[in-house]
Amino acid sequence: MPANPAAALGEAAGKLFEAAVLKVLQPVAQRRGFSVGPGRLINGTGNTYQIDAVVSDPEQRPVIIVDPKYIRYTKHNRDKASWLCTAHYNLRKSYPTLRKSVAVLGGRWSAPSIALMQSFGVDTLTVPFEHFVAVFDEASIQFDWHESDRSVAPISFERFQQLSEDERSHIADSLIAPVSQQLAESVDQVLELDLTAAPHLVSGVEILIKTELNEMLLLQEPNIQSAIAKMLEMMPERVDISDLTN
Repeated sequence: MPANPAAALGEAAGKLFEAAVLKVLQPVAQRRGFSVGPGRLINGTGNTYQIDAVVSDPEQRPVIIVDPKYIRYTKHNRDKASWLCTAHYNLRKSYPTLRKSVAVLGGRWSAPSIALMQSFGVDTLTVPFEHFVAVFDEASIQFDWHESDRSVAPISFERFQQLSEDERSHIADSLIAPVSQQLAESVDQVLELDLTAAPHLVSGVEILIKTELNEMLLLQEPNIQSAIAKMLEMMPERVDISDLTN
């Protein structure tokens, strides 16, 4: 018996959740000629991020990153959400082939934390804690207890240890079931998109400008033409590109 059976069971649930996400993604990626698996990606400043699911093109360049994250207590929301925002944003800046980032969130995630991730361009899919409780209950494992109650977790963890691999696989499939179709369709839409059509789908443009004074200026424009016009306003010498901005 581990010293902290509650944490051990939570970690086991998180690993099943991660495995289920990969299981959903693998046939979608392979059908389009892509691969998917855990990966270590390095951003422009040399920081390494371990990503649970990286969808890569035939040249092994990352195209989509998917992070399944399970948490039991809302007190962990801010730390986990901040990590996802930082990691995904920095990696999108570092890999020009990255077209989408997704967080598959299991457990007790607050609306402000989800909104924060979405504001950083991370798509979110959520599986509520109550669903985890119901799935484990089907396996005769009590999964919901008060944080101060130390009597339930040891019994639940012992019962989990007795499960066969098939039973654990069934739990994993059940945990991801509420969002599996949406996740598969979201990834498939990106992989099937002809990049030559991408400019016609632009719904907004963000430009991050760095100055010699270490300033960070974010420009937000509704389309490519207005973004070009805004950039021209900042040039020391104006160039006539009226055909592009009209």
